[in-house]
Amino acid sequence: MKRRHSLLPPSLNGLKVFESAARHLSFTLAADELNVTQSAVSRQIRQLEEHLGYALFIRHHRALELSNEGKEISLLLTRQYSELNHQLQQLKSQQTQTLRVKVAMSFAVRWLIPRLHSFKQRYPELDIVVSSSMGHNSEELRLEDDDYDIAIYNMKTDQKSRYQQHFIRKEYLAPVYSQLLTHSPETLTVEQLLTYPRLHPTPDQSDWKVWLERNQRKSAASHRGITFNTLDMALTSCFAGQGVTMTDLMLVVHELKEGYLHLPQHGTIIANDRWHYYFHNTIDSDAVTQFVDWMLEEQEKDKAALFALANERDWRIID
Repeated sequence: MKRRHSLLPPSLNGLKVFESAARHLSFTLAADELNVTQSAVSRQIRQLEEHLGYALFIRHHRALELSNEGKEISLLLTRQYSELNHQLQQLKSQQTQTLRVKVAMSFAVRWLIPRLHSFKQRYPELDIVVSSSMGHNSEELRLEDDDYDIAIYNMKTDQKSRYQQHFIRKEYLAPVYSQLLTHSPETLTVEQLLTYPRLHPTPDQSDWKVWLERNQRKSAASHRGITFNTLDMALTSCFAGQGVTMTDLMLVVHELKEGYLHLPQHGTIIANDRWHYYFHNTIDSDAVTQFVDWMLEEQEKDKAALFALANERDWRIID
């Protein structure tokens, strides 16, 4: 009887090692990912090349390049492994009743975590695992990782993503401050507000630039202030009375309503940025559907509350 899959190597581990090395274009990074030595990776790939009868990599002095054959096999393996991993995760989630949510840090701290109890009360049998990125910028999520069922993130509208993404909402930008900053119950005007230290949630100060331009104060855009790499840190500094920060008001609706944070008075314009919130799910399950429905429902409540505050306090929302 003819053996099926006769061209495949005796051990499929070599294909797994090759897929990792091809994805990283590095034996060292592949070794780190697979928790083996670099020499083990090199040996596995050399044995695979010997079995196939052609080179998978073009080896330069300090770099790797895929051969034409290597490119074709790499694309095929990455796609097949992703589909298999997706199916295995779907089956596992159905068995364990676990929902893994990956979320940008500021959204997690300022919005998701304070509300998560209401979702848990609605679905008490569901085990929820919440995580964020651990890199230098915890607002950026690695969607290529497979450690989540649903990811919530924001990105520019002119950015292209290779992942299927679903719109959640826009951002609504305005500067906020705490009364600890002014030590006065009087609300600041925009002119007064701009004399205080600015807390920048992004190094490029893009949110401030957008808002100042919409409020016809483009000349006041350049300002040193204090720069943070997450919005949550900038807001924490703001709550402590250390300055004024630009924020997405949907993350601080409760604080605005209760008077912990304030906007400048007299027709302040709340601007839409080019950043929107999206979600991407790696599996289709009842738990994911339930979470999405709950999240969109809560977002609509917050949007209604923000628009009511704007109407009451003479803020102008450009929607």
